[in-house]
Amino acid sequence: MRVLVPLDFSKEAENAYEFAKKQGWEVIVLHVLEEGLLESIYPFFSIPSLDFKKFVEERKEQVENELEKYDAVKRIVKVGKCWKEIIKTAEEENVDAIVMTRRGAGLEEVLLGSCAERVVRHATKPVLVV
Repeated sequence: MRVLVPLDFSKEAENAYEFAKKQGWEVIVLHVLEEGLLESIYPFFSIPSLDFKKFVEERKEQVENELEKYDAVKRIVKVGKCWKEIIKTAEEENVDAIVMTRRGAGLEEVLLGSCAERVVRHATKPVLVV
């Protein structure tokens, strides 16, 4: 079975990844950089000469490096709305299911609402919430 595991680097997401690996499933990991969140943190985490587009590219590179530690058949980083990118990636990669956690990283969940809830409601692929 081939599954998509969205990661936000929280302990809960790590547990979803570990669960999928223990089942012996082929795992594709995905991290979504939320557009709105990037726009909010840009003024605080950038240097004056760094434009927004470059800031996003640098953040993508950092996340790509962080994803290297995961034993996965594919590692993907996207920019967009969390739940939409998860659903879109599941379709593009033709996975059998999405394995994700109910809650993610604290600040993101507070600011953006429940990504998992939206994925469960809108995904055409089965979603296993662990």
